[in-house]
Amino acid sequence: MTNTAVCDWLMAHADTPIRYRIAREFLLDFKTAQALEPELFKHKAVVFWLALLKPASPPQHRWMEHGSFDFCLENALLKAVQLGLHGGLPPVTDAVGFYLDKLERCAPETLFQDFSALLTVTLLSLAEVRHERVRQAMLQRLDHLQSFSLHAADLYFSASERAKLTGVPACWKNREHFIRPAFIREYGFGFPLLYDLVGLHSLYRLQDPETDRKIDDILRYLSTDAFHRLIGNGYGILAEENGAYHSMGWDPKYPGWFDVPAYLQSGNMPRLLFFALHAARYPVARATRWFADLLHCLDTYQTAEGCYAFPAEWLAEKTGYAVLGSHLSFGENRRKHGWREIESTFFMQLLTQDHRTAQHGAS
Repeated sequence: MTNTAVCDWLMAHADTPIRYRIAREFLLDFKTAQALEPELFKHKAVVFWLALLKPASPPQHRWMEHGSFDFCLENALLKAVQLGLHGGLPPVTDAVGFYLDKLERCAPETLFQDFSALLTVTLLSLAEVRHERVRQAMLQRLDHLQSFSLHAADLYFSASERAKLTGVPACWKNREHFIRPAFIREYGFGFPLLYDLVGLHSLYRLQDPETDRKIDDILRYLSTDAFHRLIGNGYGILAEENGAYHSMGWDPKYPGWFDVPAYLQSGNMPRLLFFALHAARYPVARATRWFADLLHCLDTYQTAEGCYAFPAEWLAEKTGYAVLGSHLSFGENRRKHGWREIESTFFMQLLTQDHRTAQHGAS
C-alpha cells in the first residue's frame, strides 16, 4: 500500500532519481515524472551509469553481459533501473541496442544454453525494454522453469556417484553438490537462477492470468524448505564430461530463509537487501514467514519521525556484482545530511509497495 505522507516527504527531500521513481511508480503521476526527466538525465549518477550501459565501439571487454566490472550489462542495467531509468526513455533504448541486436541473432532453441543470453533477456525485461523478442524469450523462459521441480531430483550426483568422480580439485573434494553434466546437456540453464527472480515479475505487466499463475507456481516452489535443503549454495560444482570442474553460482535461495534475525547479525546484508527488493515484487514471496520476519527486523530501524535509517554499510556502493548488493545506492548525494534516512525510507516503501498494481499502471 502506498504511504502518501512518506511519498510527499521523499518528494520534498530526495534527489531526482528517487523523486522520479516516487512520481512514476508510487503516485502514478506521469505528468510530474515526465517533467522531471530533463533533470534526471543531468543527475551525476545517471550520467555516469548511462554512459557505462552503452558499450564502446569496439566493446570494452569480450564478455559485456557478465562480470563484476561496472560496464557489464548485469551491473550497469541493474544500476540504471535502480536510478529510475527504463526502456520507455530513448537514451536507455539506444544504450541497450547492442544487446538487443545480439539477442535477435540468438536461435530460440539454444537461447537458454547461453548464460549471457539469459542475463540479457531477464535484465531487458526488468528494464521495461518493450521488444517482441524479449517478450517471447521471457515467456519461453517461464515455461522452461516451470518444469524444473519435476526434474530437480536429477540435478545432483548421489553420494555413491560422487565417490567415483576423479580429478576433483582439492578445494572441492568435500563438497556435496556436484551437478550432473547430463542435466546441463538436456536442460541447459533450466534451473531457476537469481536473475530469474530479478526478471520474471516483469511479466505481471502482461496482465495475463495464466502467466501470473505460472510465475506464482515457480515462486511457490522456490519458497519452500524443501528447495532450500535440496540446493547447494551457488548450486554447487558442475562436473563436466571432459573431466573439468566448474563452480556454478546465482542460486535464488532466500538469504536467511531459516532464520532471518540470525542472518541480520552475521550475514551479508547488502545481498539480502538486494534480494528483498526483487522478492517483494511477488505476492507469493510477500506471503512467506521470511518476508514477515524481515519486515519485523527492519522495523527496528524506524526513527521517531516515522522514517528509517539503516546502517550506512547496508547501502553499499562499490565495484562488484549488483545482484550481490554492490550497488544499492539510489543516487542520493552521500555528503548530504539525511541521505541514509532518505534511501532507507525509500527502500522500505519499495518493500511495502503493491508492485503488481504499480506495474499495471506504469507507462
